[in-house]
Amino acid sequence: MGPVLIVGGDSLVGSALARQCRAAGVATDTTSRRAGAAMPFDLASPDYGAFSGGGWDAAYLCAAITGMRACQNEPVATRHVNVDNTIELMRRLAAGGAHMVFFSTSQVFDGVSPAPAEDAMPNPRNEYGAQKLAIERAVAHFDLPVAILRITKVVGERPTGVLGTWRRALAGDGPIIAADNLALSPVAAADVGSLARRLATGRHRGIWHFGAADSLGYVEAARFMAVRVGQPAVRVLGETLTEAQVPSILRLGNERLACGKVERLLGIAPKPSREVLAELFARSL
Repeated sequence: MGPVLIVGGDSLVGSALARQCRAAGVATDTTSRRAGAAMPFDLASPDYGAFSGGGWDAAYLCAAITGMRACQNEPVATRHVNVDNTIELMRRLAAGGAHMVFFSTSQVFDGVSPAPAEDAMPNPRNEYGAQKLAIERAVAHFDLPVAILRITKVVGERPTGVLGTWRRALAGDGPIIAADNLALSPVAAADVGSLARRLATGRHRGIWHFGAADSLGYVEAARFMAVRVGQPAVRVLGETLTEAQVPSILRLGNERLACGKVERLLGIAPKPSREVLAELFARSL
C-alpha cells in the first residue's frame, strides 16, 4: 500500500494504527490538534489546506468528539464537528483519491435487540449515535469510497476509564463498585487497527461490524479483573446506576454487535470478552 493518512493519530485507535502502519513500512501521516504536532488539524476549526494535494492511498477517520454527554448536552456544536466538518473532510479526501475507513459505533442501535447485524435498522437513542448515523447516511448519499466500521467498547494497551478506575481501586483495600445495569463487549484497539488496514488495503466499502464475540456485565468484568490480578472477586460490589448518574439514553442494554460479515468475508473471528480483557489486564500487572 502507498502512503496513508490517519486523522486523529493520537487517539486510541489512531495510535494503534500508526504503530502498525509504520511497522509495516508504510509511509504514514498523522494529524493531531495538540500544539506542536507535525501535521496540526482540528475538526472544530478546520484548515483543509493540508489535504488539498491528496496523495494518500488510504485515510482513516479517527478524530471526533466521542464524549456522549458532550454530544447530548451540546448537540449543535458537536454536530458541527462530528458531522458537518467530517463530511467536508471526507469529500476532499475522496477527491484526492483516498479510500477511507470511518469508525462508527454500536450506539447507532437502541440496544434493545441483541447483536444486530450490519443490515439491521439503526435506531440511535442518543445524540452521539445519531451523529455517527448521519455520517453513514452521507457516505451513501455522496457515494464516497468508504468502509464504515461500527465498533463496540475499544480498549488500549492499559486499562483506562472505568477499567482504570477498577484497577486503581484494586491496589487499595476497599470495595470496588461496578454498575450492575451496564455491560460491555470489548475489542482491542490493535485488533480494530488490523481490521481497518484490511478494509483499506482491499478497498472495501459498506458497513462492517466488529466487537467481542459476547458481552459481560460490568460486575462480572470487574470480578474477572480482580481474580486476574490476584484479588478476591468478593471485593467487587454491584450498584444500580440511577438516571441522575447516567441517563438511560446513554446506556445500551446490549452493546454486542453481530460480526458475521468480517468472519464470512475476511476470516476474522471476534475474540470472547474474557480473552480481550485477560490480555488487557495482563499488561497492567
